[in-house]
This record gives sequence, C-alpha cells and structure tokens, in this order.
Amino acid sequence: MNLLDIVFPKSCVICKRKGEYLCRRCHKLFKRELPECYVCRRLSNGYRTHEECRDRYSMDSVFVAWEYNSLTSDLLKKYKYGYAYDMSEVLCKFFTESIRSSSYWKMLKDTLVINMPISSSRLKERGFNQTYDLAKRISIEFNLDFSDSLVGKSGGSEHQALKDKEERREISTNSFYIRKEIDISKYRSITIVDDVITTGSTLNAIAKKIRLHYGDSISINAMCMFRGKPVYYSSDSEVSSC
Repeated sequence: MNLLDIVFPKSCVICKRKGEYLCRRCHKLFKRELPECYVCRRLSNGYRTHEECRDRYSMDSVFVAWEYNSLTSDLLKKYKYGYAYDMSEVLCKFFTESIRSSSYWKMLKDTLVINMPISSSRLKERGFNQTYDLAKRISIEFNLDFSDSLVGKSGGSEHQALKDKEERREISTNSFYIRKEIDISKYRSITIVDDVITTGSTLNAIAKKIRLHYGDSISINAMCMFRGKPVYYSSDSEVSSC
C-alpha cells in the first residue's frame, strides 16, 4: 500500500466499502448486455451488424459489456471527472473478464486495437484518456497490436452531452482525421475501444475516416463498456437475429 492509499483510502463508489473503487460484490450488480446489432438494437449473433442495417461506413460489429444506468453512470463519472485515475486498473480488469467470458474474444484474432481519441484540449482538461488504458490493457491481455496514433480528434473541449443528436452527428463526422499512416495490410480488422456508446455516430465517423483512407476491405469493430437501454418506437416490432 502506498502513501496516498493511507492518506486517501480507496472505497467502492457504490457501497463505500474500503479497499477498491469497485468491489467485486457491487460489480455483480452490473447488468450484462445481450448480443445485439448496434444500429437497430435487436438481437444479433456475435454482436454483428445486420446486413439490412448496414451502410458503407457502418461498424461490422460492436461488443457492449454492460447496461449504462444510474449505478454505472456514477462509477464512470467518478472515473472520468473525479480524478480517480487508479480506478482504471479495476475497470480494465472487469472489462477484459467480460470480453473473455463471451464468445467475442475469438473475433479479435489479427486485429489492431485503437482507443477512442480525444482532443488535446479535453486531454489537458481531464489529464488522461480513459480509453487509452482500456485499449492498452485489452491488447496486452489478448496479445494484440495496439496504436494510439492512427486516428486523431480536433475541436474544443465542449461536452457532447450538451448537444442534440444532429449536432453530435455533424461534429463527430468533421472532428476525426487520420493522424499517422500505418501499414494495416497485416491485420484482418481494426477494433476501436470506447467507454460508452450512445447513438453510434461517433464510431461511424471514425470508421468512415478509416475506410475513406484505407479502402473498404478492412473490417472495423468496436468494444465498449456501457450502453443505455434500447428505446423501441414500435411495440409490435419483431426481434430479428442473424
């Protein structure tokens, strides 16, 4: 135990039990997400995007570990905005366990892992990019190549949560760029790691930049920790799967 742990002892964000920012007992309260198509939110084998939901720049699949709700929201806010940098270790551990306990890890063979980039102003404001830690840990756990320099993000530090869906979509499309040329010929896919997915427009924007630069032959996937419950507008819609 280091000096900081003695002066400022860690406690579980949820139950306040001393020891870790997230104890294993409270982690069991996380609700696992079912495999689904990230576009229509209907069930899909292997988290694959349904063919009828795809366009040229869609993600091929998006793995989501847990439901984003009031419980997980409190935890994530503490991590991202409460300067609880040490929380990265426990979140990375539980996230990799979630991936390994699913069948999705088999799809990671020969993939290049990248993190969700943030702007320099946001990095300065927050002090770290939480998705870098997640992506780096995944690459180590599954023996995969990792890059934090393929895609960059421009723009200011204004929070996306303050914008409506149309504003987010426009900003996302124009904010990303290919930061560094990388030989991707040895990879079957590129996997983007993020903490939360909402509409998926940000992931689509990154996929578009990559495909416009490198062509359509590369598969692009994502792995995210959290996503909110789906909202279905038609009560008699059938659940599809493929």
